[in-house]
Amino acid sequence: MIKELKQAGDEVVSGDLGRIERTLTSQFLTLDTIFANLAERSRRQEYMKQMETYLRLALKAQAQARATAEALALLKNPQPYINQANIAQGHQQVNNVYRSPSAQTDLPTGAENSQCAPNKVLDKEKI
Repeated sequence: MIKELKQAGDEVVSGDLGRIERTLTSQFLTLDTIFANLAERSRRQEYMKQMETYLRLALKAQAQARATAEALALLKNPQPYINQANIAQGHQQVNNVYRSPSAQTDLPTGAENSQCAPNKVLDKEKI
């Protein structure tokens, strides 16, 4: 068992997530089957208390199946990480631009192009 766990850990570290994908797929299908079975059992119940118990368990299995499917989808299609800092207290505009690490563009940023007028010192005579 320890040898198998080490091998599974080494596969994940090396980037091979096939085992995890297969496990999540099996879990999803199992939970979906449990949901269908419990929903069918609830339909056959004569008393409301038993029907409610089966339906509650069926909906829990369905929620777990949905979470498992979502985890599998995120594993297959990871979301890009966008770093954002909201510093201002008042109105602000945040322009988040996601650039993949492989994109080598020489686009200037807005700060490099701005030309600020120098501050003028007021003379005492003009005040």
